[in-house]
Amino acid sequence: MVVLNQVHPIYLSFAVPEQFLGEIKKYRAMHPLRVEARLPNRLEPIATGELTFINNTVDPGTGTIQLKATFRNEDNVLWPGQFLDAVLTLTSQQAIVVPSQAIQPGQKGPYVFVVKADQTVENRQVQPGARLGAETIITSGLQAGERVVTDGQLRLRPGTKVDVKQ
Repeated sequence: MVVLNQVHPIYLSFAVPEQFLGEIKKYRAMHPLRVEARLPNRLEPIATGELTFINNTVDPGTGTIQLKATFRNEDNVLWPGQFLDAVLTLTSQQAIVVPSQAIQPGQKGPYVFVVKADQTVENRQVQPGARLGAETIITSGLQAGERVVTDGQLRLRPGTKVDVKQ
């Protein structure tokens, strides 16, 4: 007995709750849907593929729909039987993202310390949005390219000079 496994391309099967089927079909009709394969507990994708199959039946036991993504896998990073997390992107938009630890709670709401051109800091009220892992989208209060303090905020006050570490 022989088991054949194809690795070029390779297919990743995953399930999503049935309530997302409408949105998945809507966005798939507009453009190809990107799927990222990630190792468990990791944020960085190891491969990017495309959604190529939506099953026509909801699993009555789980209330999920099986999907399948195709990955070219030219560098052999994906392997048959491997356990992965799949991230399906329906749509994307430009966003300002900061490390979550940069956001501080304050009496007037959440804020971050912004590093100004003269290497001093100012605190700036921000409106946090969705959080993904260790990063948070900022919906208002910051401009693209502004630097924020991610460590040592308890010792800072507006006007404090800082030494920026990369």
